[in-house]
Amino acid sequence: MDFFKKKLELRLYQEKILEKVSKSNCLVVLPTGLGKTFIGLSLSALMLKKFPNDFVLFLAPTKPLVEQHKKVFIEFLDFEDKIISVSGNTAPCERKKQYGNAKIIFATPQTIQNDLILKRINLKDCCLIVYDECHRAVGDYAYVFISQVHAAQRGNIRVLGLSASPGSDKGKILEVCKNLFLDDVVYKGESDPDVLPYINKKDVEVIELRLPDELENIKKMLETALKKRLSVMKARGLINTSDINKIGKKTFLAINADISKKLKDSKDPELFKFISLNSEIIKLLYCLELLQTQGVKPLVSYFSKLKSNLKIKSNSSLFQDEDFRQAVLCAFDVEEKIEHPKFAKIKDIIDSGCEKDSRFIVFTQYRETAKRIVESLEDFAKPVLFIGQAGKQGLSQKKQLAVIEDFESGKFNVLVATSVAEEGLHIPSADCAIFFEPVPSGLRMIQRKGRVGRVKIGRIIVLYTKGCIDEKYLFVGRAKEKKMKFAISDAKDALIAGRQKKLGDF
Repeated sequence: MDFFKKKLELRLYQEKILEKVSKSNCLVVLPTGLGKTFIGLSLSALMLKKFPNDFVLFLAPTKPLVEQHKKVFIEFLDFEDKIISVSGNTAPCERKKQYGNAKIIFATPQTIQNDLILKRINLKDCCLIVYDECHRAVGDYAYVFISQVHAAQRGNIRVLGLSASPGSDKGKILEVCKNLFLDDVVYKGESDPDVLPYINKKDVEVIELRLPDELENIKKMLETALKKRLSVMKARGLINTSDINKIGKKTFLAINADISKKLKDSKDPELFKFISLNSEIIKLLYCLELLQTQGVKPLVSYFSKLKSNLKIKSNSSLFQDEDFRQAVLCAFDVEEKIEHPKFAKIKDIIDSGCEKDSRFIVFTQYRETAKRIVESLEDFAKPVLFIGQAGKQGLSQKKQLAVIEDFESGKFNVLVATSVAEEGLHIPSADCAIFFEPVPSGLRMIQRKGRVGRVKIGRIIVLYTKGCIDEKYLFVGRAKEKKMKFAISDAKDALIAGRQKKLGDF
């Protein structure tokens, strides 16, 4: 029986990967745009031929990504009426009814987890689960729960994990493999000989900018306020250094968790003092990050938020600090006069590219910054905001899909996005990506880069502010990106060694 209504011609490297995953449970790591979905499609067809009475479950983290995968399957497979997608928007009773008639189910993991708990679906007859963006399968993420239930209900399970960037930590990759019962890793990098012909060149340009003197002055005041608090923490042995360049928010979040734990067993007033001091440090670090990477407007907004609730001890303590108060006054004074130079640079880049019919994606960490970028471009370009669902102003998943379609059709030529556009989404029209700020994550750097150059040569522009946290993030992101392929190789070796050890037990 041939399931295909349209011929699917796999590339040589895809055929090699398919041969491997048809025999064992694998984590497939393949650069974005090189057809991971087609491998999942081909394996799904093979498994359904082998188990004609069973079904396939294809999971992806977001509804827009779920719908994009479903669209590909429907394009090629000859049983569209048995290919369904479900989400929390589908009535529970309707989902249960749909499951009974489906051969391929596309869903977000949270929906399937809920339906497993409430016994609306059983995985006993699930011959294959495809976990897209499988690097998420750690901690209490729904992938982990689904995998455990699948193993309990099915027994001898078949699974496929897909990711373009599983991370730069060998331990985390092995944790993903353990959680999803993956036995092997198949990795194809952009330099692999059989992949290279299908890779479009990506020109990466890093542009250095400098803070205006007015913002540099605010930065120094905030750093002075921060140094005073770091000195106290160091004197009490809570940190090893008071050097601003050698500390990060993670350190103080960990200290906060540790002190909170101690407070359960002790009511020592010193602990309350240090939890407040630690909170002040975290807030100062956030102030500095906003100023250095986003500009003065979001900093002023954050100052206003702190000032509106002076009943919180850490807030009132900050406003009693002369250096902090001066930073606040200066920020309010220059808010309407001085903008971060990144905004002017983005306008220049896009203005010069619009004449050539380029399509741009601009990535930024913060929603408010994304909105300001859209506003700054409206006079001469056709920008559109692309953000997640959360909050009153968030975009529904239906709206997200509509925005992508409008961008691809040419209605908009600049997609200004937060992290929601980083992972997995197929946006083939983009040929230039601008990073408003570097991110200290190899995984996210790879995902951002994967949004461009799918159809023709891609251009990537990274903006960073000299002497600021941007510079640190740029270095960390690059280092983690380079480290990823070594971590994948080490994880693969560990899995092989584990299998050999088990064979030795016989």
